[in-house]
Amino acid sequence: MKLNTTAVNSQARNRNFRVLGMMSGTSMDALDLVISEFACGDEPEGWSGRILESTEVPLGAIWPARFAQLAAGSAIDWFECERDWTRWCAKAIQGAMDVQQVDLVVFSGQTIFHRPEKGWTGQLGSGAELFASLGATVPVVSDLRSADVALGGQGAPLVPVADALLFSQYEACLNLGGFSNISLQEGGLRKAWDVGPCNLVLNALAQREGLAIDLDGRLAQCGQIIPALCRAWSELPYHGEKIPKSLGVEWLHRSFWPVLKDFERNGRLGTSDLLATATAYIASEIRLDADGKHTLITGGGTFNGHLMRALTKPADVCIRNVPVDAVVPSAEMIKGKEAHAFGFLGLLRWLGEANVWSSVTGCSVSHLGGALWGKNAVSSPSPNAMKRS
Repeated sequence: MKLNTTAVNSQARNRNFRVLGMMSGTSMDALDLVISEFACGDEPEGWSGRILESTEVPLGAIWPARFAQLAAGSAIDWFECERDWTRWCAKAIQGAMDVQQVDLVVFSGQTIFHRPEKGWTGQLGSGAELFASLGATVPVVSDLRSADVALGGQGAPLVPVADALLFSQYEACLNLGGFSNISLQEGGLRKAWDVGPCNLVLNALAQREGLAIDLDGRLAQCGQIIPALCRAWSELPYHGEKIPKSLGVEWLHRSFWPVLKDFERNGRLGTSDLLATATAYIASEIRLDADGKHTLITGGGTFNGHLMRALTKPADVCIRNVPVDAVVPSAEMIKGKEAHAFGFLGLLRWLGEANVWSSVTGCSVSHLGGALWGKNAVSSPSPNAMKRS
């Protein structure tokens, strides 16, 4: 879809909307809760948005372990885990924020399985259960990916629509999450794709030393890059595929980790050296795709000083391609941008506007993604909005 910041119905014009967006990424470290305010002015302003309130609720060890069991679980295991997870999310919201002050709640769900090439994706989280658990008073939008995959799309990344409409002052937007993904304008269209692995790999390597993360990339900074391993990762077929394309945890097990296993057949390699090598590989692939653009960088990896230096330093033998022209926003935006963006995507769904673009995901037609629980904005103005007026 061509970029058009003002293609919205009259229901949205000159109104402010408060939305609670939720995000739990593939790193499975925390549930991000963000209350944002969005407004759509007359031409040429279009949409704007700002974060009003945000918090992180740690997942602890129990939820990642339970999510991991689903790969070998039954359908009953899935439904029971989904029920329990959703109720836990509802309690997290109620313990941290006043849901009666928002017009809409947007539940992105937790990605457990993602195989768009086979026509399916698995997002754990029930919009119906959340709607009920929050008292059935505030509309909930959930399951933002399934329709896109059914229409032949990748189902990810979805955030680029928000990038185009809310962050158009940047040439590109980069998220350093479990995977890294980038979005940018090209030929009047928004394009986006997963670049490669990021925190999922760095965290898994740090766990070899009993650490949850390599804080600030300190271990990586002490290591030596293994050039042959770095090249082998960069030569994985995914990096040569045309966009649109996306990644899931399955790809790591099927393609990425076997390369390391081959290199370690004669003995375990040092963790610092592996972290240094993985950082060089991650940075090189991002630098290639960003191509020197003025880029807004968010996500947990932004706090990894060694990775950020690898993205912005001059090229060398191991860290290739031109440096990223990086823009780092406030800590609140770094942590909360994805939840902020999912809140915006849910708002578009609630307003009856297309929130998934074919140019981004490769779906057959741009469409209205997400399931809505409760009334939409056209049929009934938000009761919470009326309280504030």
